Amino acid sequence: MHDDDAYRILGVPAGTDAKGVQKAYRERALEAHPDRAGSDPERAVFTKRFMKIRDAYEHLRKNGFPVPAPYEVVEDPPEVRTYHRSFAKSWDEEEEFSQAEKLGLNFSWNSDQVILWGIVIPGGAVGTIWFLRFIVRALQGE
Repeated sequence: MHDDDAYRILGVPAGTDAKGVQKAYRERALEAHPDRAGSDPERAVFTKRFMKIRDAYEHLRKNGFPVPAPYEVVEDPPEVRTYHRSFAKSWDEEEEFSQAEKLGLNFSWNSDQVILWGIVIPGGAVGTIWFLRFIVRALQGE
């Protein structure tokens, strides 16, 4: 087992001190303890998980809770976007789609939409107002 795998199994960042690793081990061990399982198939899964957690903690304890070596930092690889190099189009280039098309705001009126927004919805609003006025008058006794 590698140190990185052991830290990952315990759910702590690599290089955590001994107390942090021990705390994480206890929490994970309580979550995966076989006595918490209800049925036999579930108990087998919990046992397997518990053994994995135990082995990870033992590996780290045996190795003295190693701190991983820092990763090598590459100064400025050519394929990475930086302040000076951008993959964005320049201001004078035209875009493939307009901003309205990207946001889905292009309105193309067809006959169904004209009927819906011009007749049905306003008619429903007028009908609702008429009905409410009728109810109010009926309740007032007119």
